[in-house]
Amino acid sequence: MRDRRPSFASAFALAFALLYLGRPMEWTLVYLDLVVCVAAWPALPRAGRALLLVGVMALLASQWAALVLTGLGAGLPLLTLQPAERPWETWIVLPIAWALTVWAARPLTGQHPMSGATTGSRATVTVRARP
Repeated sequence: MRDRRPSFASAFALAFALLYLGRPMEWTLVYLDLVVCVAAWPALPRAGRALLLVGVMALLASQWAALVLTGLGAGLPLLTLQPAERPWETWIVLPIAWALTVWAARPLTGQHPMSGATTGSRATVTVRARP
């Protein structure tokens, strides 16, 4: 992220992912899907948005399955199917969320990295020399 000014959504998503790296393994990734979607959605092409939605739906399905298992008395997973022995959300979901957010925060082609335009607005800035 050197020489780049990320948007607020990107900076928040990156900080949120770092916060989740320090959480106990039995905790779930609540709201990470929402935060990453808000940060990455404007920068993704149509196929990328479809893949993001499929990934988010899979993560949400696992959280709902854990809630159903809790209701049925099969342990106390609450909102995560991730056991402490195999923290798959930490190994798979967090690095993907981090990489997607960093990729979405990149400057657009022809945009000066420190122009202040956000990647979410898709604004282009022309930098001209003074006469």
